Amino acid sequence: MQLKKMGSAALAACVALAALLPLRAGAEAEGRVFQPVGENLMISPPAGWRMAFMDGDPEGDYVVDFLPANEAHDSWREGYMGVQRRSYPDGALADNIRARNLTLAQVAITEVMQSAQRNCPGRFVPMRQKDSLTNNIPTSVSGGFCDRVGAAAPYGEGTVMAVYEGKERLFVVQFSWRPATENELKEYAYRITPAKLQQYLDLLNGASLCGGPDEGKCPR
Repeated sequence: MQLKKMGSAALAACVALAALLPLRAGAEAEGRVFQPVGENLMISPPAGWRMAFMDGDPEGDYVVDFLPANEAHDSWREGYMGVQRRSYPDGALADNIRARNLTLAQVAITEVMQSAQRNCPGRFVPMRQKDSLTNNIPTSVSGGFCDRVGAAAPYGEGTVMAVYEGKERLFVVQFSWRPATENELKEYAYRITPAKLQQYLDLLNGASLCGGPDEGKCPR
């Protein structure tokens, strides 16, 4: 992963912002379903996946998880999708980041991925970070594969994550996968086929905003 060099103030900002953006790959079995109010990210799960969990504040932060139809939170293998809406950091922190010609999305994804690499108890294979616009939304995408995670993922876990910087909120979308056997897909660096990874990237590239300033109404 090629990470941008930043000064100490910006690095401190990274740490503070990343604390708002935990790397999730599963969730509790409880929650509540609601219609979010205000700016929201429209993004589709893979075909055939179901909403498995939702919780948070309809007017504030929330998380919603999607899983393949035959998967469960405590034992999924094929895949997981998590979507979070997060509040902006305080004004001083945001100003500090932007004064260095960085976006909040860049800073958040950089620190989250550095933390993932530090906390991997095995070997971490990083993805290159990509900073771009997705339907005019500042977006940063990265990910990687950790080959030893723990009892829930004995053969490792991979993730590709995007952070979108809306006008009022930050949005985090994460796709994760876990090999079912020690040798499954070992011919690929991230233990996922290029076609499946491209499917996730295509979904990330199709995201758009609604419900915020100068944005259309969100569908219900």
